[in-house]
Amino acid sequence: MGIKINYLEERESVYDITVEDTHNFYANGILVHNCAEIDLPTNPMLKTETWESREDGEIALCTLAAVNFGLISKPEDFEEACEMSVRALDALLTYQEYPSPAAEIPNKARRTLGIGINNFAYWLVKNGLNYQDIDSEGLAKIHEYVEAWSYYLIKASINLAEEQGQCEWFDQTKYVDGQFPIDTYSKNVDELVAPVYKQDWDSLRVKLKEHGIRNSTLMALMPSETSSQIINSTNGIEAPRALVSIKGSKDGVLKQVVPEIRKYKNKYDLLWEQKSPKGYLKICAVIQKFVDQGISVNTSYNPKFYEDGEIPLSVLLEDLIEFKRFGGKQLYYHNTPDGAGELDDIGKEPETELDELEEEDCESCKL
Repeated sequence: MGIKINYLEERESVYDITVEDTHNFYANGILVHNCAEIDLPTNPMLKTETWESREDGEIALCTLAAVNFGLISKPEDFEEACEMSVRALDALLTYQEYPSPAAEIPNKARRTLGIGINNFAYWLVKNGLNYQDIDSEGLAKIHEYVEAWSYYLIKASINLAEEQGQCEWFDQTKYVDGQFPIDTYSKNVDELVAPVYKQDWDSLRVKLKEHGIRNSTLMALMPSETSSQIINSTNGIEAPRALVSIKGSKDGVLKQVVPEIRKYKNKYDLLWEQKSPKGYLKICAVIQKFVDQGISVNTSYNPKFYEDGEIPLSVLLEDLIEFKRFGGKQLYYHNTPDGAGELDDIGKEPETELDELEEEDCESCKL
């Protein structure tokens, strides 16, 4: 194809609408929310003070947490973290305040949670893996660990249903038919990694049919930009853009350093050093196999790897089609580097020298 993306010299302002309290608004008759990794039922809100049925409106809320993969040494380590996350967030659904009955009643009936993954790039580098050169052996290891993360989340919710009862709208889920995410994934993923399971899904399925499940959904792969700064982790399942990133917020500017920078500074697979997102998309396809919502996946392209610095549309379409074939639900952002808050020039270190960062007193490790 001869169509290419050309970059304009000028800049134009774009606008993001923020609505207080509900964070929802209607655009051309479509209910819009800024959480694109959340695939939950909604319905136009027709009443604000009363609620009798879904026809009166349903607002989906994001009740989120993430498991720090960087602290996981073996699949069994997920059990406690997943159990605590499910119990804490489920309790929050009961005790928190809601902006309207259209938010409170359906969310208490569905009890949807979104527990994601954080510090994944650090987990990869600790296990000798990276994004762009991931092979079948590496994908098999990801398959094993993400399977355990998914299994223990579902197990925790089934245990909670045994204690406190299944969610009221359990009959509106695929769980009611005894189905897990591994029963509905795109079988094309088997081309990437063999469907070898290490967890006891059969026994869990028996327990699911007996007790139901407490939460209609349990997983969501959300960005974790703010929390990653607080705990000094890499952001969600994304590759770091630089070893040292300068990040600004309403609380000020800080320099964030990737975990164990001295040990792994030559091992991290930085985003703008990747010639293609294909490896990342394969990883996302394997993760999606175990997720009961869609993953919002970002693709990133560095123009320096393409002729005349122009990214052909054929490349974008090829990645999009392959992502869809492997069961991808939605693509979020298409990114290219602009240098803002990252490296002044791709491949050039920021002004901060690594030697200035004391291991015992790294400012980015402080709250």
